[in-house]
Amino acid sequence: MSESNQYNNENRDAQGRWYELLSPTQVLTGPVPNNVQTTRKEHKKRTSHGNRKAQHKTRRRQRQRQEPIDQTIIEDDQLNSEHRTTTENKRKRQVNTDEINISQSLSQLSISQRNPKKTKSTSQNNLSEQNDLQQRFKPRYLRVSDKILKQMLSNTTEDNLDIRKCLDTTEKVQLVRQVIEATNNLYYYDLQRQLWQEYYNIGTKEDVWRRKITKSAAKQHRTCRSYGLPKHIVEERQKAITRQIQHGINELQKYAIQLQNDLQQWQPSVDLNILSTAINKLVMSAQRRLRQEFDYKTRMLVFNSNDHHLITKFYNLRPDEEQIYITKKIWQTIADLLKTKGQEEILRKRIYLRRLPNKFDRLIDQSLDYIEPMLMNDVLDKDRRASLSSRYSKTITQYKFELMTLNLDTIQAVIRGHQQLLDDLQSQLFTTCNSSLIQTIQDRAEAIKQQHEFHLKHQLDTFFDEAPTTSNE
Repeated sequence: MSESNQYNNENRDAQGRWYELLSPTQVLTGPVPNNVQTTRKEHKKRTSHGNRKAQHKTRRRQRQRQEPIDQTIIEDDQLNSEHRTTTENKRKRQVNTDEINISQSLSQLSISQRNPKKTKSTSQNNLSEQNDLQQRFKPRYLRVSDKILKQMLSNTTEDNLDIRKCLDTTEKVQLVRQVIEATNNLYYYDLQRQLWQEYYNIGTKEDVWRRKITKSAAKQHRTCRSYGLPKHIVEERQKAITRQIQHGINELQKYAIQLQNDLQQWQPSVDLNILSTAINKLVMSAQRRLRQEFDYKTRMLVFNSNDHHLITKFYNLRPDEEQIYITKKIWQTIADLLKTKGQEEILRKRIYLRRLPNKFDRLIDQSLDYIEPMLMNDVLDKDRRASLSSRYSKTITQYKFELMTLNLDTIQAVIRGHQQLLDDLQSQLFTTCNSSLIQTIQDRAEAIKQQHEFHLKHQLDTFFDEAPTTSNE
Protein backbone atom coordinates (compact mmCIF):
# COMPACT_ATOMS: atom_id res chain seq x y z
CA MET A 1 0.00 0.00 0.00
CA SER A 2 2.82 2.37 0.91
CA GLU A 3 4.57 1.64 -2.39
CA SER A 4 1.35 2.44 -4.25
CA ASN A 5 0.97 5.77 -2.43
CA GLN A 6 4.58 6.60 -3.12
CA TYR A 7 4.09 5.86 -6.79
CA ASN A 8 0.98 8.05 -6.92
CA ASN A 9 2.79 10.90 -5.18
CA GLU A 10 5.71 10.66 -7.57
CA ASN A 11 3.30 10.54 -10.47
CA ARG A 12 1.48 13.65 -9.29
CA ASP A 13 4.78 15.39 -8.64
CA ALA A 14 5.92 14.58 -12.15
CA GLN A 15 2.65 15.94 -13.52
CA GLY A 16 3.11 19.14 -11.54
CA ARG A 17 6.57 19.60 -13.13
CA TRP A 18 5.82 18.34 -16.61
CA TYR A 19 6.57 21.72 -18.16
CA GLU A 20 10.25 21.44 -17.19
CA LEU A 21 10.67 18.56 -19.63
CA LEU A 22 8.93 20.18 -22.61
CA SER A 23 9.93 22.67 -25.24
CA PRO A 24 8.50 26.24 -25.28
CA THR A 25 5.97 25.17 -27.93
CA GLN A 26 4.79 22.28 -25.83
CA VAL A 27 4.49 24.52 -22.78
CA LEU A 28 1.98 26.72 -24.58
CA THR A 29 -0.09 23.78 -25.83
CA GLY A 30 0.04 21.58 -22.73
CA PRO A 31 1.08 17.94 -22.26
CA VAL A 32 0.09 15.48 -24.95
CA PRO A 33 -0.90 11.91 -24.04
CA ASN A 34 1.10 9.08 -25.55
CA ASN A 35 -1.84 7.68 -27.49
CA VAL A 36 -2.47 11.07 -29.08
CA GLN A 37 1.18 11.32 -30.10
CA THR A 38 0.95 7.88 -31.70
CA THR A 39 -2.22 8.87 -33.56
CA ARG A 40 -0.59 12.07 -34.75
CA LYS A 41 2.35 10.18 -36.16
CA GLU A 42 0.09 7.69 -37.90
CA HIS A 43 -2.60 10.00 -39.30
CA LYS A 44 -0.69 13.35 -39.26
CA LYS A 45 -3.86 15.14 -38.17
CA ARG A 46 -4.48 17.70 -35.44
CA THR A 47 -6.36 16.36 -32.44
CA SER A 48 -8.42 18.16 -29.85
CA HIS A 49 -6.69 19.03 -26.61
CA GLY A 50 -9.87 19.60 -24.66
CA ASN A 51 -10.80 22.76 -22.80
CA ARG A 52 -7.69 24.93 -23.00
CA LYS A 53 -8.99 27.43 -20.43
CA ALA A 54 -9.62 24.72 -17.85
CA GLN A 55 -6.20 23.24 -18.50
CA HIS A 56 -4.52 26.61 -17.96
CA LYS A 57 -6.37 27.09 -14.67
CA THR A 58 -5.42 23.62 -13.50
CA ARG A 59 -1.76 24.12 -14.30
CA ARG A 60 -1.78 27.57 -12.70
CA ARG A 61 -3.23 26.18 -9.46
CA GLN A 62 -0.59 23.45 -9.47
CA ARG A 63 2.16 26.01 -9.82
CA GLN A 64 0.72 28.17 -7.03
CA ARG A 65 0.61 25.19 -4.67
CA GLN A 66 4.12 24.19 -5.63
CA GLU A 67 5.68 27.66 -5.38
CA PRO A 68 6.50 27.64 -1.65
CA ILE A 69 7.89 24.12 -2.00
CA ASP A 70 10.29 24.61 -4.86
CA GLN A 71 10.95 28.22 -5.82
CA THR A 72 13.68 27.21 -8.23
CA ILE A 73 11.20 25.39 -10.46
CA ILE A 74 9.01 28.48 -10.69
CA GLU A 75 12.00 30.61 -11.64
CA ASP A 76 12.96 28.14 -14.37
CA ASP A 77 9.43 28.26 -15.77
CA GLN A 78 9.20 32.04 -15.66
CA LEU A 79 10.41 32.58 -19.23
CA ASN A 80 8.18 29.84 -20.62
CA SER A 81 5.02 31.10 -18.93
CA GLU A 82 5.71 34.82 -19.34
CA HIS A 83 3.48 35.28 -22.37
CA ARG A 84 0.57 33.38 -20.83
CA THR A 85 0.80 35.14 -17.46
CA THR A 86 1.02 38.56 -19.05
CA THR A 87 -2.09 37.97 -21.16
CA GLU A 88 -4.23 36.65 -18.33
CA ASN A 89 -3.17 38.97 -15.48
CA LYS A 90 -2.24 42.18 -17.24
CA ARG A 91 -5.31 44.14 -16.18
CA LYS A 92 -5.19 42.86 -12.61
CA ARG A 93 -1.53 43.77 -12.15
CA GLN A 94 -2.06 47.19 -13.65
CA VAL A 95 -4.70 47.99 -11.04
CA ASN A 96 -2.40 46.93 -8.22
CA THR A 97 0.43 49.08 -9.55
CA ASP A 98 -1.82 52.12 -9.72
CA GLU A 99 -2.95 51.57 -6.15
CA ILE A 100 0.68 51.46 -5.00
CA ASN A 101 1.50 54.68 -6.83
CA ILE A 102 -1.45 56.48 -5.25
CA SER A 103 -1.10 55.25 -1.70
CA GLN A 104 2.63 55.63 -1.20
CA SER A 105 4.55 58.84 -0.77
CA LEU A 106 7.17 60.17 -3.15
CA SER A 107 10.03 59.31 -0.84
CA GLN A 108 8.84 55.73 -0.50
CA LEU A 109 8.48 55.31 -4.25
CA SER A 110 12.11 56.25 -4.72
CA ILE A 111 12.96 52.76 -3.52
CA SER A 112 12.56 50.23 -6.30
CA GLN A 113 9.23 48.43 -5.92
CA ARG A 114 9.51 46.00 -8.82
CA ASN A 115 13.00 44.64 -8.28
CA PRO A 116 14.12 44.59 -4.64
CA LYS A 117 17.33 42.82 -5.60
CA LYS A 118 18.45 45.93 -7.45
CA THR A 119 18.67 47.98 -4.24
CA LYS A 120 20.58 45.22 -2.51
CA SER A 121 23.00 44.92 -5.39
CA THR A 122 23.55 48.68 -5.41
CA SER A 123 24.27 48.70 -1.69
CA GLN A 124 26.75 45.86 -2.05
CA ASN A 125 28.42 47.64 -4.97
CA ASN A 126 28.75 50.84 -2.95
CA LEU A 127 30.21 48.89 -0.07
CA SER A 128 32.65 47.13 -2.39
CA GLU A 129 33.74 50.42 -3.96
CA GLN A 130 34.38 51.98 -0.55
CA ASN A 131 36.40 48.98 0.58
CA ASP A 132 38.46 48.97 -2.63
CA LEU A 133 39.22 52.67 -2.24
CA GLN A 134 40.29 52.27 1.38
CA GLN A 135 42.35 49.15 0.68
CA ARG A 136 44.21 51.07 -2.02
CA PHE A 137 45.72 53.37 0.64
CA LYS A 138 46.50 50.61 3.14
CA PRO A 139 50.24 49.81 3.43
CA ARG A 140 51.32 46.28 2.51
CA TYR A 141 54.27 45.30 4.67
CA LEU A 142 54.24 41.68 3.58
CA ARG A 143 55.26 42.81 0.09
CA VAL A 144 58.17 45.03 1.16
CA SER A 145 61.68 43.68 0.75
CA ASP A 146 63.76 42.91 3.84
CA LYS A 147 66.23 45.68 3.08
CA ILE A 148 63.57 48.38 2.76
CA LEU A 149 61.69 47.16 5.83
CA LYS A 150 64.80 47.33 8.01
CA GLN A 151 65.61 50.81 6.69
CA MET A 152 62.08 52.02 7.45
CA LEU A 153 62.34 50.76 11.03
CA SER A 154 65.73 52.38 11.55
CA ASN A 155 64.41 55.73 10.33
CA THR A 156 61.70 55.75 13.02
CA THR A 157 63.97 55.07 16.01
CA GLU A 158 65.35 57.80 18.25
CA ASP A 159 69.04 58.69 18.22
CA ASN A 160 69.28 56.95 14.84
CA LEU A 161 69.56 53.53 16.46
CA ASP A 162 70.41 51.06 13.72
CA ILE A 163 67.95 48.19 14.11
CA ARG A 164 69.28 46.62 10.94
CA LYS A 165 72.18 45.12 12.87
CA CYS A 166 69.73 43.30 15.14
CA LEU A 167 67.71 41.92 12.22
CA ASP A 168 70.56 39.92 10.75
CA THR A 169 68.61 36.77 9.83
CA THR A 170 65.60 36.05 7.66
CA GLU A 171 63.72 34.52 10.60
CA LYS A 172 64.10 37.70 12.68
CA VAL A 173 62.96 39.92 9.83
CA GLN A 174 59.97 37.70 9.13
CA LEU A 175 58.84 37.77 12.76
CA VAL A 176 59.11 41.56 12.96
CA ARG A 177 57.32 41.80 9.64
CA GLN A 178 54.42 39.76 11.04
CA VAL A 179 54.20 42.05 14.08
CA ILE A 180 54.17 45.14 11.84
CA GLU A 181 51.48 43.69 9.57
CA ALA A 182 49.32 42.68 12.56
CA THR A 183 49.67 46.18 14.03
CA ASN A 184 48.84 47.71 10.66
CA ASN A 185 45.69 45.58 10.36
CA LEU A 186 44.54 46.43 13.88
CA TYR A 187 44.92 50.18 13.29
CA TYR A 188 43.13 49.83 9.97
CA TYR A 189 40.20 48.00 11.58
CA ASP A 190 39.97 50.70 14.23
CA LEU A 191 39.78 53.40 11.55
CA GLN A 192 36.97 51.49 9.92
CA ARG A 193 35.19 51.18 13.25
CA GLN A 194 35.37 54.95 13.78
CA LEU A 195 34.07 55.71 10.29
CA TRP A 196 31.15 53.29 10.43
CA GLN A 197 30.24 54.40 13.95
CA GLU A 198 30.12 57.99 12.74
CA TYR A 199 28.08 56.80 9.78
CA TYR A 200 25.61 55.13 12.12
CA ASN A 201 25.47 58.05 14.59
CA ILE A 202 24.66 60.61 11.91
CA GLY A 203 22.13 58.32 10.30
CA THR A 204 20.35 57.74 13.61
CA LYS A 205 20.52 61.35 14.78
CA GLU A 206 19.36 62.90 11.53
CA ASP A 207 16.90 60.09 10.68
CA VAL A 208 18.33 59.81 7.19
CA TRP A 209 17.62 56.12 6.71
CA ARG A 210 14.15 56.91 5.34
CA ARG A 211 15.12 60.10 3.53
CA LYS A 212 15.81 58.77 0.08
CA ILE A 213 15.06 60.68 -3.08
CA THR A 214 14.94 59.60 -6.68
CA LYS A 215 17.95 59.78 -8.93
CA SER A 216 16.37 62.47 -11.10
CA ALA A 217 15.44 64.60 -8.08
CA ALA A 218 18.98 64.33 -6.72
CA LYS A 219 20.34 65.44 -10.08
CA GLN A 220 17.93 68.39 -10.25
CA HIS A 221 18.95 69.58 -6.77
CA ARG A 222 22.65 68.70 -7.19
CA THR A 223 22.75 66.62 -4.03
CA CYS A 224 23.43 63.02 -3.06
CA ARG A 225 20.57 60.53 -3.23
CA SER A 226 21.03 59.19 0.30
CA TYR A 227 23.70 57.75 2.48
CA GLY A 228 23.90 54.98 -0.08
CA LEU A 229 23.64 52.10 2.39
CA PRO A 230 20.57 51.02 4.38
CA LYS A 231 20.66 50.74 8.14
CA HIS A 232 20.87 46.96 8.31
CA ILE A 233 23.91 46.96 6.02
CA VAL A 234 25.66 49.44 8.33
CA GLU A 235 24.84 47.34 11.37
CA GLU A 236 26.10 44.18 9.67
CA ARG A 237 29.30 45.99 8.73
CA GLN A 238 29.81 47.12 12.33
CA LYS A 239 29.45 43.55 13.57
CA ALA A 240 31.93 42.33 10.97
CA ILE A 241 34.45 45.01 11.99
CA THR A 242 34.08 44.03 15.65
CA ARG A 243 34.97 40.46 14.73
CA GLN A 244 37.92 41.69 12.67
CA ILE A 245 39.22 43.77 15.57
CA GLN A 246 39.06 40.82 17.94
CA HIS A 247 40.85 38.66 15.39
CA GLY A 248 43.49 41.37 14.95
CA ILE A 249 44.05 41.61 18.71
CA ASN A 250 44.51 37.86 18.99
CA GLU A 251 46.91 37.80 16.06
CA LEU A 252 48.98 40.69 17.41
CA GLN A 253 49.17 39.12 20.87
CA LYS A 254 50.39 35.86 19.37
CA TYR A 255 53.24 37.49 17.44
CA ALA A 256 54.08 39.88 20.30
CA ILE A 257 54.51 36.99 22.75
CA GLN A 258 56.68 35.15 20.26
CA LEU A 259 58.77 38.28 19.68
CA GLN A 260 59.18 38.87 23.42
CA ASN A 261 60.44 35.32 23.93
CA ASP A 262 62.82 35.39 20.96
CA LEU A 263 64.34 38.77 21.86
CA GLN A 264 66.07 37.20 24.85
CA GLN A 265 68.26 35.11 22.53
CA TRP A 266 68.90 37.77 19.89
CA GLN A 267 72.51 38.85 19.39
CA PRO A 268 73.02 41.76 19.14
CA SER A 269 70.09 42.45 21.46
CA VAL A 270 67.44 45.14 21.13
CA ASP A 271 65.09 46.53 23.75
CA LEU A 272 61.46 45.46 23.31
CA ASN A 273 60.10 48.93 24.14
CA ILE A 274 62.34 50.55 21.54
CA LEU A 275 61.30 48.07 18.88
CA SER A 276 57.60 48.40 19.76
CA THR A 277 57.79 52.19 19.62
CA ALA A 278 59.50 52.04 16.23
CA ILE A 279 56.82 49.70 14.89
CA ASN A 280 53.99 51.95 16.11
CA LYS A 281 55.60 55.05 14.62
CA LEU A 282 56.15 53.30 11.34
CA VAL A 283 52.55 52.13 11.08
CA MET A 284 51.05 55.45 12.14
CA SER A 285 53.21 57.37 9.68
CA ALA A 286 52.39 55.05 6.79
CA GLN A 287 48.65 55.26 7.47
CA ARG A 288 48.58 59.05 7.21
CA ARG A 289 47.04 58.90 3.74
CA LEU A 290 44.50 56.35 4.91
CA ARG A 291 43.44 58.52 7.86
CA GLN A 292 42.99 61.45 5.50
CA GLU A 293 40.60 59.38 3.42
CA PHE A 294 38.60 58.32 6.47
CA ASP A 295 38.42 61.91 7.78
CA TYR A 296 37.25 63.09 4.38
CA LYS A 297 34.46 60.53 4.25
CA THR A 298 33.34 61.44 7.77
CA ARG A 299 33.15 65.14 6.94
CA MET A 300 31.25 64.44 3.74
CA LEU A 301 28.60 62.58 5.74
CA VAL A 302 27.99 65.75 7.76
CA PHE A 303 27.88 67.92 4.63
CA ASN A 304 25.38 65.63 2.92
CA SER A 305 23.12 65.47 5.96
CA ASN A 306 23.09 69.27 6.29
CA ASP A 307 22.37 69.60 2.57
CA HIS A 308 19.27 67.43 2.88
CA HIS A 309 18.07 69.56 5.79
CA LEU A 310 18.38 72.77 3.77
CA ILE A 311 16.47 71.30 0.83
CA THR A 312 13.70 70.13 3.14
CA LYS A 313 13.58 73.56 4.78
CA PHE A 314 13.04 75.18 1.39
CA TYR A 315 10.07 72.96 0.50
CA ASN A 316 8.54 73.44 3.94
CA LEU A 317 8.02 77.10 2.97
CA ARG A 318 5.62 75.88 0.24
CA PRO A 319 7.04 77.65 -2.84
CA ASP A 320 5.05 77.70 -6.07
CA GLU A 321 6.14 76.05 -9.33
CA GLU A 322 7.87 79.13 -10.71
CA GLN A 323 9.85 79.64 -7.51
CA ILE A 324 10.84 75.96 -7.46
CA TYR A 325 11.98 76.15 -11.07
CA ILE A 326 14.14 79.25 -10.51
CA THR A 327 15.60 77.80 -7.30
CA LYS A 328 16.57 74.55 -8.99
CA LYS A 329 18.21 76.43 -11.84
CA ILE A 330 20.16 78.59 -9.38
CA TRP A 331 21.42 75.59 -7.40
CA GLN A 332 22.29 73.73 -10.60
CA THR A 333 24.18 76.72 -12.00
CA ILE A 334 26.10 77.24 -8.75
CA ALA A 335 27.08 73.56 -8.66
CA ASP A 336 28.16 73.61 -12.32
CA LEU A 337 30.07 76.85 -11.80
CA LEU A 338 31.95 75.49 -8.79
CA LYS A 339 32.68 72.23 -10.56
CA THR A 340 34.15 74.08 -13.53
CA LYS A 341 36.23 76.28 -11.24
CA GLY A 342 37.52 73.14 -9.57
CA GLN A 343 38.55 71.78 -12.95
CA GLU A 344 40.37 75.04 -13.61
CA GLU A 345 42.29 74.82 -10.32
CA ILE A 346 43.29 71.24 -10.98
CA LEU A 347 44.38 71.99 -14.53
CA ARG A 348 46.44 75.00 -13.41
CA LYS A 349 48.22 72.87 -10.86
CA ARG A 350 48.84 70.17 -13.43
CA ILE A 351 50.39 72.68 -15.80
CA TYR A 352 52.52 74.14 -13.00
CA LEU A 353 53.73 70.71 -11.84
CA ARG A 354 53.92 69.39 -15.41
CA ARG A 355 51.81 66.39 -14.40
CA LEU A 356 49.22 65.18 -16.85
CA PRO A 357 46.07 63.11 -16.46
CA ASN A 358 46.73 59.42 -17.08
CA LYS A 359 44.13 59.01 -19.84
CA PHE A 360 45.17 62.26 -21.49
CA ASP A 361 48.82 61.25 -21.42
CA ARG A 362 48.24 57.75 -22.79
CA LEU A 363 45.97 59.02 -25.56
CA ILE A 364 48.60 61.36 -26.98
CA ASP A 365 51.44 58.88 -26.55
CA GLN A 366 49.62 56.54 -28.93
CA SER A 367 50.86 58.77 -31.73
CA LEU A 368 54.30 57.22 -31.22
CA ASP A 369 53.07 53.73 -32.06
CA TYR A 370 53.72 54.12 -35.77
CA ILE A 371 56.83 56.29 -35.32
CA GLU A 372 58.89 53.86 -33.28
CA PRO A 373 59.05 51.17 -36.01
CA MET A 374 60.37 53.78 -38.45
CA LEU A 375 63.02 54.93 -36.00
CA MET A 376 64.21 51.34 -35.61
CA ASN A 377 64.91 51.05 -39.34
CA ASP A 378 68.40 49.70 -40.02
CA VAL A 379 69.20 52.44 -42.55
CA LEU A 380 69.27 55.03 -39.73
CA ASP A 381 72.54 55.34 -37.87
CA LYS A 382 72.65 55.66 -34.09
CA ASP A 383 73.16 59.43 -33.95
CA ARG A 384 70.46 60.17 -36.51
CA ARG A 385 68.01 57.91 -34.67
CA ALA A 386 68.72 59.65 -31.34
CA SER A 387 68.28 63.10 -32.90
CA LEU A 388 64.94 62.22 -34.48
CA SER A 389 63.72 60.57 -31.29
CA SER A 390 64.57 63.67 -29.26
CA ARG A 391 62.77 65.95 -31.71
CA TYR A 392 59.67 63.73 -31.62
CA SER A 393 59.67 63.73 -27.82
CA LYS A 394 60.01 67.50 -27.52
CA THR A 395 57.31 68.12 -30.15
CA ILE A 396 54.81 65.81 -28.48
CA THR A 397 55.53 67.26 -25.04
CA GLN A 398 55.04 70.79 -26.31
CA TYR A 399 51.84 69.74 -28.02
CA LYS A 400 50.52 68.28 -24.77
CA PHE A 401 50.86 71.50 -22.84
CA GLU A 402 49.62 73.68 -25.68
CA LEU A 403 46.52 71.51 -25.74
CA MET A 404 46.16 71.86 -21.96
CA THR A 405 46.48 75.63 -22.28
CA LEU A 406 43.72 75.63 -24.89
CA ASN A 407 41.66 73.50 -22.55
CA LEU A 408 42.21 76.08 -19.82
CA ASP A 409 40.94 78.87 -22.09
CA THR A 410 37.83 76.80 -22.83
CA ILE A 411 37.17 76.24 -19.13
CA GLN A 412 37.45 79.96 -18.43
CA ALA A 413 34.91 80.69 -21.17
CA VAL A 414 32.53 78.15 -19.62
CA ILE A 415 32.98 79.80 -16.21
CA ARG A 416 32.02 83.18 -17.62
CA GLY A 417 28.93 81.63 -19.20
CA HIS A 418 27.85 80.03 -15.90
CA GLN A 419 28.42 83.29 -14.03
CA GLN A 420 26.32 85.28 -16.50
CA LEU A 421 23.50 82.75 -16.24
CA LEU A 422 23.68 82.87 -12.44
CA ASP A 423 23.45 86.68 -12.42
CA ASP A 424 20.34 86.55 -14.60
CA LEU A 425 18.68 83.92 -12.39
CA GLN A 426 19.42 85.85 -9.21
CA SER A 427 17.81 88.95 -10.66
CA GLN A 428 14.66 86.89 -11.31
CA LEU A 429 14.85 85.47 -7.81
CA PHE A 430 14.46 88.85 -6.11
CA THR A 431 11.34 89.60 -8.16
CA THR A 432 9.56 86.28 -7.59
CA CYS A 433 10.48 85.15 -4.03
CA ASN A 434 9.92 86.61 -0.60
CA SER A 435 12.67 87.24 1.93
CA SER A 436 12.29 83.88 3.72
CA LEU A 437 12.67 81.91 0.51
CA ILE A 438 15.60 84.03 -0.62
CA GLN A 439 17.42 83.50 2.68
CA THR A 440 16.87 79.74 2.55
CA ILE A 441 18.08 79.58 -1.04
CA GLN A 442 21.18 81.59 -0.18
CA ASP A 443 21.89 79.41 2.87
CA ARG A 444 21.97 76.31 0.73
CA ALA A 445 24.07 78.05 -1.91
CA GLU A 446 26.62 78.90 0.79
CA ALA A 447 26.56 75.29 2.02
CA ILE A 448 27.22 74.07 -1.53
CA LYS A 449 30.26 76.36 -1.73
CA GLN A 450 31.66 75.14 1.59
CA GLN A 451 31.25 71.50 0.60
CA HIS A 452 32.88 72.17 -2.76
CA GLU A 453 35.86 73.92 -1.16
CA PHE A 454 36.40 71.01 1.21
CA HIS A 455 36.12 68.47 -1.61
CA LEU A 456 38.46 70.45 -3.88
CA LYS A 457 41.09 70.82 -1.15
CA HIS A 458 41.02 67.09 -0.51
CA GLN A 459 41.25 66.39 -4.23
CA LEU A 460 44.20 68.73 -4.74
CA ASP A 461 46.03 67.24 -1.75
CA THR A 462 45.60 63.60 -2.71
CA PHE A 463 44.98 62.80 -6.36
CA PHE A 464 48.42 63.86 -7.64
CA ASP A 465 49.99 60.84 -5.95
CA GLU A 466 49.40 58.72 -9.04
CA ALA A 467 49.75 61.35 -11.76
CA PRO A 468 52.65 60.87 -14.21
CA THR A 469 55.34 63.52 -14.51
CA THR A 470 56.31 64.85 -17.93
CA SER A 471 59.66 66.44 -18.72
CA ASN A 472 61.26 67.87 -21.84
CA GLU A 473 64.31 65.67 -21.52
